[in-house]
Amino acid sequence: MNKIVRVIYISVFMLLCCTPLILMPFVHSSSAVGKEDAAENPSLTKNGKINENFGNEFDAWFTQQMPFRTEIITANNMVSSNILGKSANGVITGSDGWIFSEETVDDYIGTMPSERAIHNIAETLRIMQHYTTEHGADFVFAAAPNKNSIYPEYMPKGYIRSDKNTLTVLEKYLEEYSVNYVSLKDELKKQKENGQQIYLKCDTHWNNLGALYGYNAIMNNLGNEYETFAGLDYTTKNNWYGDISKMLYPSAPKSCVQYYFDTDLTSVRFLQPRSQLSNDRLMSELMSDREEQDSIIRTVNTKGKGSLYISRDSFCRAMLPFLTVNYRNTYITRYRSFNLTDIDIKHYDDVIYEMVERNLTSITDNTPMIYAPKVEKVNGNTVNNGGKNIIQFKKEGNCIRVYGLLDESVVSDSAKLYISVKNGEEENYYEAFPICETELLGLTEKSEYGFSALIGDAPESIKNEDISVIIK
Repeated sequence: MNKIVRVIYISVFMLLCCTPLILMPFVHSSSAVGKEDAAENPSLTKNGKINENFGNEFDAWFTQQMPFRTEIITANNMVSSNILGKSANGVITGSDGWIFSEETVDDYIGTMPSERAIHNIAETLRIMQHYTTEHGADFVFAAAPNKNSIYPEYMPKGYIRSDKNTLTVLEKYLEEYSVNYVSLKDELKKQKENGQQIYLKCDTHWNNLGALYGYNAIMNNLGNEYETFAGLDYTTKNNWYGDISKMLYPSAPKSCVQYYFDTDLTSVRFLQPRSQLSNDRLMSELMSDREEQDSIIRTVNTKGKGSLYISRDSFCRAMLPFLTVNYRNTYITRYRSFNLTDIDIKHYDDVIYEMVERNLTSITDNTPMIYAPKVEKVNGNTVNNGGKNIIQFKKEGNCIRVYGLLDESVVSDSAKLYISVKNGEEENYYEAFPICETELLGLTEKSEYGFSALIGDAPESIKNEDISVIIK
């Protein structure tokens, strides 16, 4: 009898495992889950050659086509998060319905990059500010806090919170280097203490009310006259299906309460993206988590004042209606790096650089696209190409990119890097970003001892021996 029961059990188990495969010709899933990109149909050839990545492409496509995939993921995550109390699919289940992104754990428990890496972030922001203010615009850097930085009480008890993390160390450097920085964390904690819920339970982001407080803190820092939207009417609806809720329960995401403000957009005109939708509908689309057509947003508002250039991440989307109503002209980008080469910065009054706390290290992933600020003669330790010091250059349009890698033994944690370029008897000096051009150098990971500078007035006949790096 026991043998028959075991055979039946194994048979049923195998049948359940094979059911999705058996049904695949008739029923399939075609949607990506969470932050996945939709897999393309795999091809044995690509550009007339054998596709060496076919195996990985087929695996991704096959996985996404599996019948009942989202239902299986949802059921598995429900067991993992609600019964076993484990994180599932990159999502941590906290108390009272709050969920958090696993990407924020390092900040929460105080796991940090090296001191040199944090200095590089601050130095990069300092050079951005120097370039911006030299061209007549005001600069401010704003770091949007992680949700568990504002609501740590809802995190599972197994995660021990640290008082020191990347942002707290970075803030000290920003103060030392006189970078104009607005502490959104302080403002949002104050509003929380006043009884306001300012983050979404089911999402990684603040809600629209939190975004309004963030907007006001940034505008107040810039010191201009601005629209505060005090007393603006709003409604609340339990209809927001958050990004991490969709990751955790893809077939049955849970909703949470969102604030909807009655912002008057009648005087706003969208230059980009161009759309047949009404202003309210288009703004709603740009503020949704679909994040489509939003790499560049340009608006004109006849009732606004001043002009704004902002490089931002997904946190800023909830501030879009406030920014576009406040300013006469806005240019809002989601580039991978800070990019001022595609605009005339002299046409902008304010420049905002916004980044969420958990992604601060990404600031030094890509070199900002600005021309290296020219400076007076710099005294320091001069190094040339050779040995462990690599100094290279390449042409980029009418400019040259000077980049390379330094021997870490000659670079202190807070050292600043400059480029010296000789042109006959003349020698010019430029500030260099402490950023590693990982791809150009053929490296597998970025180094904390790289440098990069885009120089617009380098001589045509430049040679490697004309270039040196000064470590100060």
